[in-house]
Amino acid sequence: MILWFQERKIPRSGREGGRKMAFFDKLTEVAKNVTDRAADGLETNRLTGDIALEKGNIQCYQRELGEYYWAKFALGEKLEEEAMLICDKIVVAQERIKNLEAQIEQIKAEREAEKAERKAEKAAAEAAAKAEAAAQAMETAGLERSEAEEESKPEKPICQWCGVEAAPGQKFCGECGKRIGE
Repeated sequence: MILWFQERKIPRSGREGGRKMAFFDKLTEVAKNVTDRAADGLETNRLTGDIALEKGNIQCYQRELGEYYWAKFALGEKLEEEAMLICDKIVVAQERIKNLEAQIEQIKAEREAEKAERKAEKAAAEAAAKAEAAAQAMETAGLERSEAEEESKPEKPICQWCGVEAAPGQKFCGECGKRIGE
C-alpha cells in the first residue's frame, strides 16, 4: 500500500518540510481542541439538564410541603408564626380572587342586560316601523286606522323548546338558538 505523500516525494528535511509538518501539527492540535470543546459542551448541557430536573423536583417538594402545612392550617391547627403569616396571605389572596371573579360576573351580566335591551329596542323599532307602514298603506286604501292596527298585529311566535316569546318573523330563538316552529 502506497500512501499519497510517499508518491509526491515530500522532502523530509529542510525548511519546506518543517513548515508542512508544523502546519499539520497545528491542524491536529486545532482539531483536538474543537473535539474537546464539543465534548465539554455536551457534558455541560447534560449537567445543566440534570440541574433543571433537580430544580423542578425541589419545586414539587416545596409545593408538597406547602400543601401539608395548608391542610394543617385548614383543619385549624396552630402553626408556627411564620407559617401562620404565610397562610393568612393566602387567605387574603383567595378573598381577592373571589372579589375579582364577582366583578367579572357583574361585567358579564351588565353586558348581557345591555345586549337584551338593545335587542328589545330594535324589535320595538321594527314593530313600530311595520305598524306605521301598515297604517300608511291602510290610509291609502281608505280603511280606518283602528281596523288596520288590529289586522297588522302579527302573532308573536313562542319557542316550543324554552317558551320564550320571539319577535314576528324570527326564525331562531334568541334564548336557546333552536329553530322556531319545528
